[in-house]
Amino acid sequence: MVLDRLRNFSERALSPAAARLKRLDPNRISWISFLLALFASILIAGSSPRNIYFLPAAAVLIAASGVMDALDGLVARLSGKSGPRGDFLDHVLDRYSDIALILGFTLSFYSGSTLLGIFALVGMMMTSYLGTQAQAVGLRRNYGGILGRADRLLYMLAAVILEFVFGGIRYGPHGATLLFLTPFNWLLLFFGIAGNITAVWRALSSWREI
Repeated sequence: MVLDRLRNFSERALSPAAARLKRLDPNRISWISFLLALFASILIAGSSPRNIYFLPAAAVLIAASGVMDALDGLVARLSGKSGPRGDFLDHVLDRYSDIALILGFTLSFYSGSTLLGIFALVGMMMTSYLGTQAQAVGLRRNYGGILGRADRLLYMLAAVILEFVFGGIRYGPHGATLLFLTPFNWLLLFFGIAGNITAVWRALSSWREI
């Protein structure tokens, strides 16, 4: 994944916050991350020219969800509470968060393309599945490819900000909606393409390792 190279830097940056939160149950932090993503998805789905300020609020929630998602593992390790149950819960909630956010983008006034939403969901789910399936057959968990979860959150955040700033690009000369030009639709299209490329890359690399 592109942002995996920054993992060590992000962990060092978040370590002071994790040290202050180590008395908390890491599973609660995972749930908080999920709820923030869920609320963000609701705001994105309800965004429209009349509710344009739903978008910056959603951007804040996506960023906060990403931070909490990074913190739960750090807190678990610092507090000595890391284990398979927490890891399992974290992955389950991450998948539901991803699905909720993709649905939010798909249902938004600024998208309106169900096909692109399905395409993005397939790419995202296959990427995640093949990453953990490698571990299920006795290999290392596969984080390779161009579209990991941290990358997806960053691109979602960028799409929300771009839609808020440049949302007017959706209108044609007679007020028609040019859906294929919206940042949300470009995001879904990119997730579909990059997600499936990442899934194939992970499948091939795991196959070679087997």
